[in-house]
Amino acid sequence: MMKKLSMLVVAVFLCASFAFATGQKELSMGVGHSSNFRIGPGKDSTGTQVYSFNYVYATVIFDAKGKIVDLEIDALEVSTPNYDGASMPHFSGWPGSPELNFTDHATEKVAGTAPNTPEAVTAEVAAWKSKRDRGDAYGMNPKNDWFHQMDAYEKLFIGMTVDEVEAWTAKYLSDVNGRILNPAATNEKDKAKLAPLSDKEKAMLVDARSGATMSINDAHGSVVGVIRDAWNKRKPLGK
Repeated sequence: MMKKLSMLVVAVFLCASFAFATGQKELSMGVGHSSNFRIGPGKDSTGTQVYSFNYVYATVIFDAKGKIVDLEIDALEVSTPNYDGASMPHFSGWPGSPELNFTDHATEKVAGTAPNTPEAVTAEVAAWKSKRDRGDAYGMNPKNDWFHQMDAYEKLFIGMTVDEVEAWTAKYLSDVNGRILNPAATNEKDKAKLAPLSDKEKAMLVDARSGATMSINDAHGSVVGVIRDAWNKRKPLGK
């Protein structure tokens, strides 16, 4: 995380320097976030519910017209220790509370309970990694994991205003799963949303889906919401 913060500081410095050098003194930057609690994902091998939370955050740089110049989106997802994903950060509860089931990631079976002594919880929290930090270990898609797909969304949104991002996602994301619409969809709701689109728009969707097929508006949080929050909290750069 410290490495990411250092890179962010460098990026902000470079953007501010660029603004000064080119006379663009109206660049602004905002840091937005959203958080949500989730029942899931799923249950463990004994049928006990898994719980998790997501903290999504974005650093966004805007020009004088409100268009996105650059942005970086990341998320921290933390679950109870009975989730079977090996790279998932866990929180085993406050010290002194009843111990929760622990799932062995190799067998995907509950193998006992997770200790929640102060020392154990301290080590657990210190090891948390964001989704970008988890990299290819995130496990969503071995050929195009979370951070690659988020890069594709970021590239897509550069040059848009927040209003345009919201309009684009409202028009082109599925209302069923929050993913970019698939022109080959068989779901009736998706087919109805695709019906008024032109062939050019459908071709654009195919191209967009080549970089990202994951949802950005579901139980993992709202990416568009954090971009809006960043806009609402923006401060001028280069002053």
